[in-house]
Amino acid sequence: MRRIILLFAMAGVLFYTCTGKPTEVAETPSSREASFYAYTDNVTKTHAGDNYSVLWNADDRISILAQGASNTEYRFTGEDGANAGSFDPVNSSLTAAGPYYAVYPYRSTTSLTSGKLRIGIQAKQAYAAGSFGPGAAVMVAKSEDRNLHFKNLCGLLIISAYGSGSVSSITVSGNSGEYLAGTAVVSFAEGEPSVSFQQAGASSSIQMTFNQPVALGTTVETATEFWFAVPPVSMAGGFTVSFTDNNGRSTSESTGKTVQIERNRVRRMAPLHVDFASPTEAAVGEPLPLWRSGYLDIHSVNGGRGEAFYYVMPDGTTMLIDAAGAPPAELYSYGDGNSQGVPSKPSVNVNSGAVIVDYIKHFAPAVAGGRLDYFMTSHYHGDHIGAWRDEYKSFGWQPYDKNGNPVASVNLNAGGFVRNGVAEVGMGVPINKVFDRGDWASRPSEDYYTSGGKKRYAAYVNFLDYSARTYGTVRETLQVGHTDQIVLTHQPSDYNFSIRTIASGGDIWTGSGTGVNTSYVPSAEECDANHEEWAINENIFSNVIHLKYGNFDWFSGGDIQFTGKTYYSWKDIELPISKVMKKVEVMKASHHSTKNTNSTELLGVLKPDVYIAGVWRDVQPNAATLKRVYNANSSVKVFTTNLAESNVTTLKDAGVNPANFCSTGGHVVVRVLPGGGSYYVYVLDDTDQEYKVKAIFGPYTAK
Repeated sequence: MRRIILLFAMAGVLFYTCTGKPTEVAETPSSREASFYAYTDNVTKTHAGDNYSVLWNADDRISILAQGASNTEYRFTGEDGANAGSFDPVNSSLTAAGPYYAVYPYRSTTSLTSGKLRIGIQAKQAYAAGSFGPGAAVMVAKSEDRNLHFKNLCGLLIISAYGSGSVSSITVSGNSGEYLAGTAVVSFAEGEPSVSFQQAGASSSIQMTFNQPVALGTTVETATEFWFAVPPVSMAGGFTVSFTDNNGRSTSESTGKTVQIERNRVRRMAPLHVDFASPTEAAVGEPLPLWRSGYLDIHSVNGGRGEAFYYVMPDGTTMLIDAAGAPPAELYSYGDGNSQGVPSKPSVNVNSGAVIVDYIKHFAPAVAGGRLDYFMTSHYHGDHIGAWRDEYKSFGWQPYDKNGNPVASVNLNAGGFVRNGVAEVGMGVPINKVFDRGDWASRPSEDYYTSGGKKRYAAYVNFLDYSARTYGTVRETLQVGHTDQIVLTHQPSDYNFSIRTIASGGDIWTGSGTGVNTSYVPSAEECDANHEEWAINENIFSNVIHLKYGNFDWFSGGDIQFTGKTYYSWKDIELPISKVMKKVEVMKASHHSTKNTNSTELLGVLKPDVYIAGVWRDVQPNAATLKRVYNANSSVKVFTTNLAESNVTTLKDAGVNPANFCSTGGHVVVRVLPGGGSYYVYVLDDTDQEYKVKAIFGPYTAK
C-alpha cells in the first residue's frame, strides 16, 4: 500500500552557484599538452565533503569528446579530496581542436553529435553514506580550451528516514511517468547544460541499491540520509518513494502535488517515519502501526480535558475536530457542585493542546507536511476550543500578543490570546483551513452574553487572525447539506469518500440535495431578544457531520442534545437530525454521553455498532443514556476514553455494568481498511506518549 506524503513541506532548499574558476586554480597547473584541467560547481562531485564541498576521487574517469573525434577516456591524477586537478589520457590522447565536451563519469557509450552529448544517467545508484553513489552525480563541461569547468547536470534530492529495521532498496519514481534516468541528450545554451530524454532506454524511476542493508535511525534527530542525483524535471503528479526492508517488506510514500527538481540545487525533505508493518499488523504492547494510503483513521485523542478527534482520510488529507482545553481537574474546581473532571493524561504537567500536537506529529502522514488540512470547531465551548479562565497562568496557559510574542498578560482587546486548545494546537501544527458555525452572533447562545464566554470567543478569534497572518489559515463557515467543503485534497478521484454537513448553528439539512431548514431554531434576532428567558445552550448549535467511506458510515454530532424540549420543542436539535440520518457503523457519542443527549429518536436511526464517548467528567457516561444506546443496538460495543471511579458505582447502581464496556480508558482509534468494507478498533495507552496498543477489536464488517 502507499502512504501519501508531501516530501518537501518542512524541508530546506539550499542554493549553490559557481560563477567562474576557484581562485586557487587561476594558473594552469599542467603544461602537458595531452592533459586537461578540471574544476566543478559547488554541489556535484564524485563524493561529498563537508558543507557539500566538491571533491574528486583518485583515479576518477571522465569522457572527453570533440566534434569528429571519438570518445576518449581520461583519469584524474590527483588524490582523494581534491576539488580540482589534472586529467591524463588512459589509452590515447584527444588531439582534435576544441571546443571540447566532457562528461563525468566515463562511459564508452557517451557520444557527441552536432554539439549535443548523448549520455547515460544511472537508473540504479549505489548507496554511499553522506554522498552520492559512484558515478551517480553526472557532470558535463564545454570549453574552447583544455580548462574544463564541470557543471552539475542533476539536482540533489536528500531523503531522510527513521523508524525500525533496515533498508535494502529505495526507489524514487514520478507519478506521471516522467523520465528520471536512462539515455539523455545534453545541450548547451550560453554555457549552461540542459537535458532531455530519448524515449527508448529511458526510465521513470531511480533505484538506490545497497551492498548490505542500512539501519534506519530511530528518531527524527538520527534519521538516515539517502542522496539521489535527479536530473532537472517537473513531476506534475508528484513522486513516490518506495522502501524495502531486509525482510522483503515494502512501504511507499508519495506526493500528490507538483515537485520541481532543478539543476545544481539541493532539496532536503523532512524526515519520514518509515513503518514496514501493515496497518493491520498491530500487536498488544507495541506502538500502533502507521496509517497508509487507502486507510481511514479516526483517533479519539485523550488528554482528559475535553474532546479531540483526529482524522487521516484515505488520501492523507487530515482534519482535527475540536481541541480539548478545559482546566486540569488537578488544579481547578469546576464549582457547579455537580461534577468534577477526570485526571489529566498523560499527566497534569502536559497541557491538553500539547497532548494533541504530539499525537498528530506521531501519526500524521508526511503528505500533511507538518500541517493540518482542516480544523473544525464543533461549537464554542472551552472543552472543545480551549477554555477561558481569568487565572489562566496558573494552568500554564501562556499569554501572547497579536503577533505571537509571549507577554506577561494577555490583552484581548489588542488581539492577544492564550496558548490553550486550538491556539496551542495551531501553533504546533499550522492549520490550512478552519471550519466553524460562523460568527457567534449569527445565533447567540446563553454564554455568548457572559464575561467568560466573550473572553473565550475573543481569544479564539484573535488566534485565528494571528494564524491567518502567520500561517495563511482560512476561516470558513460550514455550509449545511454540502459535501464539497470537507473534501480529499490529494487524490479525491481515487476513493468513494464523502463528508456531509448535517447541521450547523441550528440549521439542519433537509435530506435532499443541499436543502437547508433554517427556521427550526428561532432567528438570531429572536435569540438575542429572548436570551435571558430562553437560556439557549450552545450545544444545540453544534456542527454535525456524516462521513461515508464505501460501506462504512460515521456520525459526529459535537455536543447536540435535547434538554428543554418540553417548553421549547426546537431545543431538541436531535429530532430533525434523526429524520435525515441512517444506520452507521460507528458514532462519536454526542455531548460526551451525558444525560441530556443521544435521544431515543436519534439512536433508533443510527443504531451504532460501535459507540465512542470522549469522557472528561465524572458524570460521563450517563446510565440512562447508555440504556438508550443498548436499546438501539443490543450488541453495540462501548468505548470510553476515561471513567471516574465514582461513576463506576453510579452506573452499577443504575443497572449499567462498566465491565461490559470494551474499554474505559485510553486513546480510541477506528481504522477502516481500503475500500471501506471492514474496520478495526484499537485502544492505545494514554499514560505516556508512545502510543502502544492496549487492546484490539475486529475486524468488523461495514454493511
